[in-house]
Amino acid sequence: MSSTRVIAITGCDSGLGWALAARTAREGLITVAGMYHGTETNAAKELAELCAHPHALDVTDPKSVTTFKEYVMKLLNANPNYTLYAVVNNAGVMMVGDYEWQTSKMIEHTIQVNLLGAMSVVSAFLPDLRREALRSGTKPRIINVASHCGLQPLPGFAAYSASKAGLLGWTKALRHETKPHGLTALAFVPGGFVGTSNIMSNQSAYGTEMLENLDEEQKSIHGKRILTLNTYLGTAPRDCSYNSLRDENITETFMKALTIKNPKELYIVESWRYKFYYSLLKLPLPESVHRWLLNKFLCFPDVY
Repeated sequence: MSSTRVIAITGCDSGLGWALAARTAREGLITVAGMYHGTETNAAKELAELCAHPHALDVTDPKSVTTFKEYVMKLLNANPNYTLYAVVNNAGVMMVGDYEWQTSKMIEHTIQVNLLGAMSVVSAFLPDLRREALRSGTKPRIINVASHCGLQPLPGFAAYSASKAGLLGWTKALRHETKPHGLTALAFVPGGFVGTSNIMSNQSAYGTEMLENLDEEQKSIHGKRILTLNTYLGTAPRDCSYNSLRDENITETFMKALTIKNPKELYIVESWRYKFYYSLLKLPLPESVHRWLLNKFLCFPDVY
């Protein structure tokens, strides 16, 4: 693949985003990696060693998005042989707990990062992607990282599921709107990788905040469940180092979505466990059976 193609990826501090940025940089693509924690972290420095371009980015801050976009355009203007090829919306947050437990700040932050943040980034880059399609004849693309929770909402993930379902719906509409201009939009569902990601690193603090913000009646009803779930999630084994995600099936499926000439609308990575449960949940079974399957799939302590 031509090394002159420029890829902008959000949420590259760790986990999936870091793995994707490292993979595209190793492939020789000009990779601009959005870093929420800035460019002085070990994660950013190692990406720079791979010849990626780490740059600070908070997708919820319009000024930060503009500065990130300006940096990408500066690269393009300084190198006439570069082409703006892809924008990858990977930045995401997740908080586990019943909707009633979550504060308005938590709910709004989930939507702002997972959905509105992706929209803000695309709004910034879309005119340039369209112009690039016309100028170079390539098929620039927008890749939105979605989730199985957007396809099948789960208890304890209401706000997260809503944000990812919204992302999927928006991606479909965007795909239809951009096709006449030589662009394409698609969704990438990477499957379960929580154990090799920082996405749950703040769950213990979130659980404490949930409990503290309930009134006395709510605490009497939900308090024990919150503590039980928080203890379980806080002790779940995980490798939270920035470069811990090494699942080649995930990265290679992403590379296929990124490089294939005419990509599909949706790329999904599924373990046998995900495929088994999600296939059953699509069947017209009684709601009680669906609930039992969801509980078996989540494997949470006796919370739901």
